[in-house]
Amino acid sequence: MASKKKVGIIGAGPSGLGAAYELLTRNKNGLSVFIYDKNDIVGGLARSYKFHGHYFDIGPHRFFTKNDQVLNLWKKILKKDFIKVNRLTRIYYKNKIFYYPIRIRDVLVKLGPKADLEILASFINSKLFLQNQNPKTFEQAITKDFGRRLYRIFFKTYSEKVWGISCDQISAKWASQRIKNLNFIGVLKTAVLGDRAKRAKSLVEKFHYTTRGTGFLYIKMAQFINNRQGKIYLNTAVTKIHHQKNTITSIQYSNGKTDTQEVDYLFSSMPLTDFIKSLDPKPDNKILQAANKLIYRDHITVNLVAKGNNLFPDNWVYIHSNDLQMARVTNYNNFYPPSVNKKMKTSAIAVEYFAFKKDRLWKMSDKELIDLAVAELVQAKFINSEKEIIDGFVLKEADSYPAYYMGYEKSFDLLKNYVERFGNLQLIGRGGMYKYDNMDHALFSGMLAARNFLLGQKKYDIWAINEDAEYLEEQAVKFDGTDD
Repeated sequence: MASKKKVGIIGAGPSGLGAAYELLTRNKNGLSVFIYDKNDIVGGLARSYKFHGHYFDIGPHRFFTKNDQVLNLWKKILKKDFIKVNRLTRIYYKNKIFYYPIRIRDVLVKLGPKADLEILASFINSKLFLQNQNPKTFEQAITKDFGRRLYRIFFKTYSEKVWGISCDQISAKWASQRIKNLNFIGVLKTAVLGDRAKRAKSLVEKFHYTTRGTGFLYIKMAQFINNRQGKIYLNTAVTKIHHQKNTITSIQYSNGKTDTQEVDYLFSSMPLTDFIKSLDPKPDNKILQAANKLIYRDHITVNLVAKGNNLFPDNWVYIHSNDLQMARVTNYNNFYPPSVNKKMKTSAIAVEYFAFKKDRLWKMSDKELIDLAVAELVQAKFINSEKEIIDGFVLKEADSYPAYYMGYEKSFDLLKNYVERFGNLQLIGRGGMYKYDNMDHALFSGMLAARNFLLGQKKYDIWAINEDAEYLEEQAVKFDGTDD
C-alpha cells in the first residue's frame, strides 16, 4: 500500500470515526484522512448537546456490547468517565406503567383477570395453531411467539408509531433482529425464576454511560484523530461523488462554498439512498428507482429542562397508547449515579416522535412541538403542570431509521450489488448499509472496514456483522495488520 493515500470518510458518527480511529491507530506509513459531516458536532446519531447544564443525546443511547474489542475501545477512550448505570425501562399503556421485562404480578394486578385470561388463551392458541407458520411480517412473527393479545398490548402501537407502517407491512426480519432470543416462555421464566444468566439482550439490567452524554466518546475520538493529522470538516455536506471505471475518484462538498477532494479510497455512512443519488455520473434508471423505493423514518426529539430531580425513576419509558403521539420519554438524570442525580436541581427530559418529512408533525415549528410534548407529558402524568418546564429545544434528524417494510429486500439487493462494483469503496454504519443497528455494531463496521483497507482486500464481510456485533470475533482479534 503506497504511503500518503487520500482516504475520504463521509460521516463523523460511530462508524466513520471508528474507521478513522482504526486507520490512524494501525497505519504506520502515513495517510491523509478527511472526514466530512453535515452536523455542527461529531457523533452522528450518537452525538450529544449540552443545555442548561444537562447533556441530551439524539434519543437515549447506551454503551452495551458483547464484543470485547468494542468494549475495550470504549474503556480505553473514556477511562474513568465510563460508568455503570442501572437500567429501568417500562411501558406506558392505558394510563398505567408496566415493568419491562414483564413481571407477572405487575401484569396480573394492572391488567386485571379478564385481560390475563385473554393473554393466556391467545398464547395457547398461537402454540396450537401457529407454530408451523413461517412468518413473513412483524405481526405474524410476534403473534406466533407471544399470542395476538400480548402483541396488541405491548408491540403493535409502539412499533407503528416508530415506523409509520402497519405491522402487517413490516418485514419479519425486524422481529428477528430486534427481539432476538425473547419469547413468551422466556419472559415467564425470567419473571418467575429470575433466570438472568441467559437473558435476552433487550432485557439487560445494567449498561455503561458517561456523565457527559454519549457524544463525549466521539469528541474524544475526534481529538485523537485531529492529533494524528486527520481532518474533520463539520457543517459540511457531501453533494457529489465522482467515479470512473468502477472507481471513486473524488467527492464534492459544500460548507458555504463548494470544493472537491480527490480520494484514493472512500468510506461512506451517508444514507444509502442519498449516496446513490449523489453519484456522478448517475446510475441507470433501474438503480435510481430502487433508491427511491427504500425509505428511512425521520426522528424528532423535544428536549426539555424541568424543575426537580426526581420526576420518575426510569431511564426511558415506551409509550404504547394510541391517544398520545409521543413514542418514548427519557429522563437523562437517571443515566447518572444517584450521588450525581441528587445534586441536580432540574431534570433533562426528552420526548421522541417519529415522522416522515411529508407529515404535519415534521413540519411543525419548534414551539408547536415543545407545546405538544409538554401537553402530552402532563396528560400522561410524567409532570403535573406545564409550569414545571423551564426551557427546551428541538432536534430533527432526517433519515434516522431504515425501514424494513415488506419487499424492501429486492430494492436493497439491487443497490448493494451495484455499489459492490466500486473497488475503493466501503459502505459503513446504519445509514450507509441501510441496516438498523446499535452503536456498537456501527462502530465495529467502521473498524472492520478500515482493516479491510489496511489489508488491501475485503477480508471481513461487514454486511454479516450481526445485531450483537459478534461477527468473526476470533478472526478480528487475530487481525495481522500493523500493531497498535
